[in-house]
Amino acid sequence: MSILRPGRTTPAFRHAPSAGLALGLLLSLTLGGCGLLPGGSGTYRPDAAVIQGNLDCPGSTLGWLPEPVSPPASDLWGSVPEGFVPLQVIRCSIEVKDATGDYTRVLLEEYLEGDYSDLLAALAKPSDKGGSGPCTADMEIIPPLWMVDAQGRAIQVAWPLDACGKTRGKPDTGKALEQLSVGRVIEHQQTGS
Repeated sequence: MSILRPGRTTPAFRHAPSAGLALGLLLSLTLGGCGLLPGGSGTYRPDAAVIQGNLDCPGSTLGWLPEPVSPPASDLWGSVPEGFVPLQVIRCSIEVKDATGDYTRVLLEEYLEGDYSDLLAALAKPSDKGGSGPCTADMEIIPPLWMVDAQGRAIQVAWPLDACGKTRGKPDTGKALEQLSVGRVIEHQQTGS
């Protein structure tokens, strides 16, 4: 003869109150670490970019030159200085071309054309300060972005970043760049390896 036992009708989390608490804590830490919670980790704006005599796509593109330039390009970039009006916007990116089975890295210096107002508004947004929570382990390569004014002066501008140091959480700059069309393109071939 078998004995029937009544099944439990109480949800499992009522029996283990710490499970609901742990889930809430994990969610808070995850979102807070990536700056997604209100009042999270704060924001900042980089110092104004140093105005330079000319743009330098090769010197500012990660992995292009075998030796660092002096001073390092990362010391010169920043936010758009007040009063700086761009006449040209230039994006620098590396592409691999297959010329008859020989893969060659080429640096593209792309001159972007169109209305720069959305781009300037996107670049004026603050970046999020890094949190202590988890971030994805992939490395995002952010293409250097330059602006040149009517006097020929150049600046390298910093993209706004999320708390994980990526542009995913701050997509407005990428969206504004997509609205621009590519005009002239200068290709730089890497010499020596």
